[in-house]
Amino acid sequence: MSLTTSAPRTWRLIVRRSLIGLLLLVLLLAMTLWALLRASLPQLDGRIELPGLSAPLSLARDSLGTAVLQGENRLDLARGLGFVHAQERFFEMDLSRRSAAGELAALFGPQAVERDQERRLHRLRARLSERLAGMSDADRALLQAYAGGVNAGLAALRVRPWQYLLLRAQPQDWQPVDSLLVIGEMFTMLQSGGIQGGFERALLREKAGDPLFDWLTPRGGAWDAALDGSQLAPLALPGPELINLQKAAHQPEAVAGLRPRAPEDEAVLGSNNWAVAGGRTADGRAILADDMHLGLGVPSIWYRTQLQIGRGDGALRAAGLSLPGAPSLVVGSNGHVAWGFTNAYGQWFDWIRLPAKLPEGRLRVFEESIAVKGGAARTLRVQEVDGAPIMKTVQGQRYALRWVAHQGEAYNLGVDAFIQARSLDQLLSQARMAGLPQQNMLMADNKGQIAWTVAGRLWSESGLGSRYARFQSLDTPARGWLAPADYPLIQNPTDGQLWTANNRQSAGAWGELIGDGGFDLGARARQVRERLSERPQHDEASLAAIHLDHEARFIKTWARRIEAGAAGHAPHAEVLRLLQQWNGQAAADQVGYRLARSVRLHTLDALWLAWTRPLLGAEMQGDEKTRMAWKKNFEYSAVQALELKPAHLLPPGFSSWQAFERSQVDAAVAELSEGGKLPLAQATWGQANPSRIQHVLSRAIPALAPWLDMPQEPMDGDANLPQVMQQRHGQSQRLVVSPGHEDQGLLSMPGGQSGHPLSPYYGAGHADFMRARPTPLLAGPAQHQLEARPPTSPAIRP
Repeated sequence: MSLTTSAPRTWRLIVRRSLIGLLLLVLLLAMTLWALLRASLPQLDGRIELPGLSAPLSLARDSLGTAVLQGENRLDLARGLGFVHAQERFFEMDLSRRSAAGELAALFGPQAVERDQERRLHRLRARLSERLAGMSDADRALLQAYAGGVNAGLAALRVRPWQYLLLRAQPQDWQPVDSLLVIGEMFTMLQSGGIQGGFERALLREKAGDPLFDWLTPRGGAWDAALDGSQLAPLALPGPELINLQKAAHQPEAVAGLRPRAPEDEAVLGSNNWAVAGGRTADGRAILADDMHLGLGVPSIWYRTQLQIGRGDGALRAAGLSLPGAPSLVVGSNGHVAWGFTNAYGQWFDWIRLPAKLPEGRLRVFEESIAVKGGAARTLRVQEVDGAPIMKTVQGQRYALRWVAHQGEAYNLGVDAFIQARSLDQLLSQARMAGLPQQNMLMADNKGQIAWTVAGRLWSESGLGSRYARFQSLDTPARGWLAPADYPLIQNPTDGQLWTANNRQSAGAWGELIGDGGFDLGARARQVRERLSERPQHDEASLAAIHLDHEARFIKTWARRIEAGAAGHAPHAEVLRLLQQWNGQAAADQVGYRLARSVRLHTLDALWLAWTRPLLGAEMQGDEKTRMAWKKNFEYSAVQALELKPAHLLPPGFSSWQAFERSQVDAAVAELSEGGKLPLAQATWGQANPSRIQHVLSRAIPALAPWLDMPQEPMDGDANLPQVMQQRHGQSQRLVVSPGHEDQGLLSMPGGQSGHPLSPYYGAGHADFMRARPTPLLAGPAQHQLEARPPTSPAIRP
């Protein structure tokens, strides 16, 4: 054989062997990664020794991964819950405590420093460490038991949680104070938007003056559905002496660059709940429903949990949802009482305008060190005046924040007592002293009673009067704590129904007490109230149907307005046709809903910008980052102007109000058709509202999305109606339950129970949630059984 013949064969052999070797190497690497992933799975069956247990503890799981814990006392159950939380969700727990404390950069590196600096201004780890030392012995014992279980669960994994393998990091042990930080993270999640909105409102009041400010940011209107039945009268239209866009000072040259922006999705405010008393059911049972609106992700923020203390007839069983990182049930039912929450959106804060020179002795400075993965630590200088951190400097003026979440007394484990409450009165008493972000709490008992109150510690003075949307002075007195007997309360109303949806609940003294930290428009609450009133009697199925109600009663008013303007106007003939074909639902296959919704957002955005930019100037209303957005009740101001059509409020550049309104329709059409590139008839709501229920790591590393994220699918629902579902925000759970009849209760949630993609419970229940298939509250037959015993030898780790 010649050399010229053998050389190509030799090269082909070398290449073939190299490719085979590379394939084997890749296969070996994949097998190693697979083995590591499997090694980080939690233990579901068998026996374990759990340090600190006083008696045997059963840990079972059903087909959805519901953790069913059965033990002899509360501390043992807390230890067991900590164990399963850590095995399934330690990474998510870690993110919660790090986010609250401003410690994410130690895990993720320099890109998280700015966020850490913002959170570190609150110094929550230092504040809550001090609070922990002053808590009751019982609370500290519960936190210690839970932390011990968490650390035992983490240590029992054969390999550290898979997320830390990917991040090349080591998980840090759980400390009792970390559970308080998880509560602190909920304060931030539920109240930070209201705090920022409160600052913007106070700034606007200063610029606009009281009469114009009050009209631009009304406290309520025709859509209100307050529990006390109060209605706030509309304010008079401001005259040209207050604002006149036709004057030279307000002509286009003074507001150069004024253009309606393509509106982003309207901010979604969180949560619905409703209840009917025994007189509204066939057999005298009270029934409660609850769905909390939060950011949607994988896994779910909540964890399906069933706790049983004792055995036999005297056993206490509580079923519902726990929050990984905390030892208690957040919502649920225990056979005697059931409870659920919506965010109350009160004014739980004051913004303080600081003098140029601070009084001597009232300023303290703290040096906060921020650890940064892969880099040097950063030092942040935090200044506090009378305990209120200096948060903002605007045009040389400094502002400090006094916030209820900075007060140690706002934190305790009072929520944990709910699982052992035996009566409505006992639950009410516990709710008023519970340490949690202030919530509208609805409750029902097994005697057919229902009630509403605001749960969480309340300040004794609040902001409808002198404090609402106003900067306070440094000498404004700090607020004290309200006596429990003075809390708002509605119990057993004559019509037998209660509802809340982040709306204004009351006027008068209670309204003064709660204040306004950014209430939602009342349209959602009103629709829930109307659905309850449509039937003389209810059951679990009829209350569950309200969770899925996506009739767009509110947006229909805008559709009628647009139709009236489009009638006889040839360029808008297709718009008129699509609105007339709309079925009135915020349904994924509908174009009419998306069209009317978009016109509304463009209209409100254009009016707000035209009316506020002359007040705030280009610096504050000039670009997307600095622009002050309109709040929910601006709806009333805008609609009033559209109906009365005053010349002095017509935005510059338009010859008439009709021309302005048609321009907003044109802007919406251009948005939906992508500038005429796509047929308007194909612009369905589902196209703009697909689910994006993602894992936090897939957002940073998109290549992981096929393995970590839930499937995308068009969704029904939106804001301003009961079925609140937007791409990344919406119903984080749906609960319906009658105390004592938990076997007929329903509970579902998106995203699944487990945080491990190889777990049988990763995404479990998600498809049922998305397709509205009923899922029982109580756990089904056990698929896995883990038995925990006290250690037979001294424990190495606490």
